[in-house]
Amino acid sequence: MHSSEPTVVSIWDAANIFEYATARFTAIRMALEKSQVPKTLVFRRKFVQHILWEAEKFVFPFINICATSNTSPALPEYLNDVVKMLTEWQVGLLDDEGLFHTFSTNRSDIVGDLMSRYRVVSTFAYSWWKDRFDLIPFEMPHRITLEEVQELYQAHASQMPSGYMLLPDVRRSAGMGGPDPLIVNLRGLRDDLEMLGDHLQSWLSRKTDEGRVALEAMARLEGPVDNLNDAMAVSQQLLDAGWMDETED
Repeated sequence: MHSSEPTVVSIWDAANIFEYATARFTAIRMALEKSQVPKTLVFRRKFVQHILWEAEKFVFPFINICATSNTSPALPEYLNDVVKMLTEWQVGLLDDEGLFHTFSTNRSDIVGDLMSRYRVVSTFAYSWWKDRFDLIPFEMPHRITLEEVQELYQAHASQMPSGYMLLPDVRRSAGMGGPDPLIVNLRGLRDDLEMLGDHLQSWLSRKTDEGRVALEAMARLEGPVDNLNDAMAVSQQLLDAGWMDETED
C-alpha cells in the first residue's frame, strides 16, 4: 500500500504564511477602497471568486495542517476577521453578495493600522486586484505547492523593513495555543515588548518633566543664593574689620 509522506510545516512556517496571507488580504481591501471601478454584479461575483481562491491557497490548507498537528494557530487580527466571514460563506450564513458586503465594510482599521503600512509591499505574486479582473477570465492557478507558498513568503519578507516582527498585532487570548503554544508565546512576547516600550517612554517622559522642574527651581534659587553669598562676604568683611580694630587696641 502506498503511503504519502507526511506534510511537514512547523508552527513558525504556519505563522509566516498567515502573515503573508494577511498582507495579501490587506492589500486587496485597500485596493478595493481606492478603486473607482463600478461595483457591478459581475465585479462583485468575480471579486468573491478571487478572495475565495486566496483563502483556499494561502489560509485554509495551513489551518487544516495545524489542526491535524493538534496546534491552534494564532491568526493576525485582520486575518481572523476574514476567516470568520469566509467560514460563514462556506456554511451558508452568507451568500456571495453578503460576503462582498461584509468584506468591503469590515471595520478593521487597516488603513490607519501601523502593521498595514509594513505588510503591504510593492510587489505581490498573483496580484489580480491590480488588474480589471472583472473584465477578464479567471486565470488563477488551480494548485500552489507548499514550497512555492514558502518562497512567496520569503520574497514578501525581503521587502519588509527589519524589526517588522516586533510590531504589535495579534489579540492575546487565554487558552490559545493547544499543546504547542510556541506561536502564542512569540506573539505574547511581541505584545510585552510593545507594552515595555510604552512604559519606558512614559517613564522617560516623566523623568524629563521632573528634571525640567528641578532645573527651573534651581534657576529661581540662583538670585537668593547670590544674595546670600554677598551677605556672607559683607559679614566676613565686618568681622575681619572688627578683629583688626581689637588687635590695634
